[in-house]
Amino acid sequence: MSIKMKLFHFLCPDSIVDKKRQDAKVNKADQVKNNKPAPKQARAKERQAAILRAAGELLVHVPVHELTTTRIAMKAGVPVGSVYRYFDDKDDILDRLHDSAYRTIENSVLKALESLPANLPLESVIKSLLHTFWEAARCHDNFRALTRWLNSQNSLWDVTPGPRSALADIFREILAKTGTIVRADREELVLRTAVTTLSVLVDQAIEENDETVAEALIDEISQLLAPYLMASRQS
Repeated sequence: MSIKMKLFHFLCPDSIVDKKRQDAKVNKADQVKNNKPAPKQARAKERQAAILRAAGELLVHVPVHELTTTRIAMKAGVPVGSVYRYFDDKDDILDRLHDSAYRTIENSVLKALESLPANLPLESVIKSLLHTFWEAARCHDNFRALTRWLNSQNSLWDVTPGPRSALADIFREILAKTGTIVRADREELVLRTAVTTLSVLVDQAIEENDETVAEALIDEISQLLAPYLMASRQS
């Protein structure tokens, strides 16, 4: 899909997607695309886990485009056929790895949110949580590589969370933590705007190779979002 079409999808989603799809839209990280039945026996579960571990370990040293199911199978010490027994293809494995990585980082943010003292200003909370996210993303072995891969494989629409995503739930908790009450008639639109803005700008930081610039982008996000959310408060 061209850049122009990606922007069209982003700016005019209601012109191309019906309301039912919009309401059902969730974060890509919350979707599990694997169509294979979940293994029930302990040995099968361990083999599936070994394949995921092997792929994750390979990604530390091997670019995504060089990763193959054959290399994964060799690293895991299983036949290639076993890979296809538990996963549809390489992309399926990468989706599962991204899902796991995203949830790990999401849990870090939720724990940080719980530990923050009450009555902190909204901007301070957002800035603190963004830095928690960024540190967790940087420390994770392959989250950034997986996110870059995901972004390259999908349109902006597909990878942008919606107002019913896990990321939107975190925003709701931030608002509750800071006592920020958004007008009821605008809540869904505000959440959609905030989540979209955060998702797109964080992806820009992830794509940035200069760490100093990437961290500066993270700081800019909090300065952008906090005033917007404050302006959306119920009077």
